[in-house]
Amino acid sequence: MTFKNATPEQVDAFLSTLKSGQYNLLLGAGSSMDSTNHRGELPSGEVIKNELCDLKKVARSNTLQRAFSLLTPEEIEKHITERFSDCVPGDTLKNLRKFIWKRIFTWNIDDAIQNEYKIKPKQVIITKHYNDEYVEASNLAQLLIVHLHGTVLWPEKGYVFSRDQYVKQITKINPWMTVLSNFIQSDPIIIAGTSLDEVDLDYYLAQRSVDTSRDDRGPSILVTRQDDAITEALCKQHNLLHFVGWASDFFSYCTEILPNPPTPEDLVPTESQNLLPDSLSKSVAMAFHSDFELVPATAQKALHSRFLYGHPPSWQDLAANYDISREVSQRALSWIDRRIGGSAGLEPLLLIADDAGTGKTTILRRLAFEMAGRGVRVLYSSALSRIAASTAQVLDEIAGPLLVVIDNLADHATAVAAMVGSIKKQDVAFLSAERAYRMNYLTQVLGDGTFVTIDDLSMVNPEPARLIDTYVKNAFIGSHKIVEKRTSFINSIRRDPIAIACCRIMNDFRPLERIVDDLIGDAKDGELERYITVSLSQFCFTGGLLYEVLLNSCEKNGIKRQFSSENPLPIAYLTTDRDYVVTENAVLAERILLRCASLNRERLLRVFTSLAEQLQPYVNRQAIRERTPEARLAGRLFDYDDITAKLLGDNAERFYRSTEQTWRWNSRYWEQVALMNLTRFHAKPSSDEGLAALEEAQRHALRAVAIENHPFGLSTLGKVLMAKILVPGTDIKAIYDQAFDHLDKAIEKENNWSRRAVQPYFTLFSGTLNYLKRGGSISLAQQRIIRKRISNVLTKFSRQRELTELADEVITALS
Repeated sequence: MTFKNATPEQVDAFLSTLKSGQYNLLLGAGSSMDSTNHRGELPSGEVIKNELCDLKKVARSNTLQRAFSLLTPEEIEKHITERFSDCVPGDTLKNLRKFIWKRIFTWNIDDAIQNEYKIKPKQVIITKHYNDEYVEASNLAQLLIVHLHGTVLWPEKGYVFSRDQYVKQITKINPWMTVLSNFIQSDPIIIAGTSLDEVDLDYYLAQRSVDTSRDDRGPSILVTRQDDAITEALCKQHNLLHFVGWASDFFSYCTEILPNPPTPEDLVPTESQNLLPDSLSKSVAMAFHSDFELVPATAQKALHSRFLYGHPPSWQDLAANYDISREVSQRALSWIDRRIGGSAGLEPLLLIADDAGTGKTTILRRLAFEMAGRGVRVLYSSALSRIAASTAQVLDEIAGPLLVVIDNLADHATAVAAMVGSIKKQDVAFLSAERAYRMNYLTQVLGDGTFVTIDDLSMVNPEPARLIDTYVKNAFIGSHKIVEKRTSFINSIRRDPIAIACCRIMNDFRPLERIVDDLIGDAKDGELERYITVSLSQFCFTGGLLYEVLLNSCEKNGIKRQFSSENPLPIAYLTTDRDYVVTENAVLAERILLRCASLNRERLLRVFTSLAEQLQPYVNRQAIRERTPEARLAGRLFDYDDITAKLLGDNAERFYRSTEQTWRWNSRYWEQVALMNLTRFHAKPSSDEGLAALEEAQRHALRAVAIENHPFGLSTLGKVLMAKILVPGTDIKAIYDQAFDHLDKAIEKENNWSRRAVQPYFTLFSGTLNYLKRGGSISLAQQRIIRKRISNVLTKFSRQRELTELADEVITALS
């Protein structure tokens, strides 16, 4: 048994994807047919249907679901749960366990897979029922096994035995079925052990076509003995490679062509494996390797570079010196040398902060590559990194000088604050970058004495000339005028951020506004909307957007063409994780996004709404706690102050209203709606409209706290109530007491979680001053708490000048 009509390239791609653990499995009954239990071989669906019909004395022509619906709880336990429990896996599953899989989806209810994975597993399994919340494995050391029809492990959660019942599950928002229908469009998947006459299979395959499946992964495979014109047409329509044989034949074939499959640990580069001591547990080590890349000391020079088009530089780009020497890099290198050399009094973290497009990421990567070349071990954080609580412990175990590089620091601020505060290692330096507008947030979270800042990345002589010469040398300039008027062109880009300068150089030095308008005007509607979707995602979260979410957020046709640098609006896979999509040039993308926001907010509203709807199945409370990429993206997408108000303007309310049905479970959603209404109140505080908005803000903030008693919700509710003190005719004493309690609880919770949040302090102090100005009185107990909080501020936030001045005002007012 083997593949039918497979090319050598397809077989090679299959073997490569199998080795790397990137295949998903979708398994039907055939994968368990050679498994047994105390009653013998496991029955097929037809056999169990006949058994149940005979048990209930009804005609065998009835469906399995009809027969099942007649069973008592005791009969379900005996004839279903016990019938498929305590299974001894057959050869099919024994061969399956030898390989690394990305995920396993199964229609089987038995426990054969779980029992097989009790024997020296390469991956730790996480079993999920179709009604469970969606989660994702942290790395390949974990394997999700999702039972789409239920499982004997949790009979109380229910089984699915009919087409009608399954269709009901499909048509409601069931996260696992939604996620599978998304993954099957493009992710490499192996479908085995199932009949082609399955409503489940029809539904999932309907999502997949040649246009949606990716060409940069191994082929997706249909395993079936059926070999006729129908199977051939099915494979052609859905871009599947046909393996002719049983499921057992296929997994035997896998063991023949790959007799010694790797473990997840084997897939980690040898240099990275040698970095960590053997004493660390495999789970901790794998989590660490997922979060950090060991920067190579050398790399082959890139022959073709995406960097010159605006993409972040690869190590190969840096080896080829496609970037230019920057004066700011020398200042940073001097600090790193002193820090890892043990100079006393230096803060542990250097933050490079400036506006978008000033070259922060390129500088960061150049510094990382330079230090690795000097023999220093350098760890570079992934854009999708979650930075586990165990990271400080791992860093302490690494011998010798160490540089840890973290781009987009705000995404990891809480984790980094905890890591820097607990690490014992002395010869370690933390290097990071972030946009200037997030500095206030970073100062609040990281605290005083933690970091030093470089905050001016403007180009200085001779950097503009070096930049132009690089593009001329690599034949990226089409105009001959550059030779004649070189000095003039150098002067024209001197004040531009470097990324904007690069964009102008490649577009004959036209003003950026004209470049942006020309690109928008020339783009096809589908391409522009897709580009805006990716731009918005990257604007919210630098890791970009999961490819499958992008497919379902906007038009699918033409998506493959947009992954070319020749496309006017090119998108690209994230360098460190090709499951995620970013724009080729993030700075140009941001300018196009902002321009589209001013030109057509209706279109942008559609993009916001579609993106939020497609993200919802991937986001739940556990995903938020684990800080998954989709949870972080969704959190920023709904952020009223930084995102929705800025980009949607008056359409922000329509966005929140249109997504309420799918996001109402989320406390952060209601917090942002409350803040939007609070802004409407402050715009018209004396009007009926403004007062109604304030009542709405209070109602929504209360709802957020009712869903989750979280510091964010408590702070928002306290902020709304403090605003209510300003309204004439209110019972200011009762309102202040409520606000005081909520804000103090928020502060206490943050302290218990070892987090630094300045917002509840600001709200408490400013609200207290307004309350006193309106003649309010503060109890002695409240005064004691306020003085305690002021003492906290002077200790933790001594460099927060605005906050300390506000604290001084409160002390004076209380005196």
